[in-house]
Amino acid sequence: MKNPCNIPAEKLPFDFMGLCLQEPMALVTNMLIAITCFVIFYKFNPVENKFQKHWKLFYLLFGLSTFFSGFGHMFFNYSGIYGKFPTWILGLISAFHAGKAMISLNVISPKTNKILNNILLVKLIGFTVLAVVFKSFVFVMADAVITYLFFCMGMGLYYWKKGLNSFKYTVIAVLVLIPSIFIFTLQFNPHLWFNKEDLSHVLMVTTIIFFYIGIIRLDKIDLEKLVSINQVKYVNK
Repeated sequence: MKNPCNIPAEKLPFDFMGLCLQEPMALVTNMLIAITCFVIFYKFNPVENKFQKHWKLFYLLFGLSTFFSGFGHMFFNYSGIYGKFPTWILGLISAFHAGKAMISLNVISPKTNKILNNILLVKLIGFTVLAVVFKSFVFVMADAVITYLFFCMGMGLYYWKKGLNSFKYTVIAVLVLIPSIFIFTLQFNPHLWFNKEDLSHVLMVTTIIFFYIGIIRLDKIDLEKLVSINQVKYVNK
């Protein structure tokens, strides 16, 4: 059944001041993520290193992305797919900074660091162009999968193995988020008022909190020792 605004019932259409709006829960859950991001963003004061700098930018940009996402959903009847572009682009840039943060610790070799930086840049530009040209969220999701599985979880496991135990929280954060892939691909909607996107948003809130726990628990002494050992190793090579 459709309402007079011609919006499908599963989009939970409603009228407000003569406007045909939809997906109120998407606004609520996106704002939940945005508020969490902005609170964590303001906790990074002062920023002590590049690692924290890039994570701070991640929280700012991801917070803005989800803030605009809520309104992109609600006003979709007017803005269409173009209303999602700011969200997608900000989300892609935030993922870029998450990746930059994970390779900023000087634990990996300069050569590997350069390669990974180039991958991040190409990934950002490539998926942004593809998402806008083809008007598809699939490319944003693909970028997120690469960033969180390889850069966050993969590098997190690497650092954890090296003795930086705080990165276990980064690994946990990604493990919490992984079900979102299946939630979207299988179109799992628990309830009309709590669909696949709402469930994924709740998982994302949990994920960004675990990211933060890992960031603030990074032991500076352990990191300095590890960086020192690796610098000597690369010099001897």
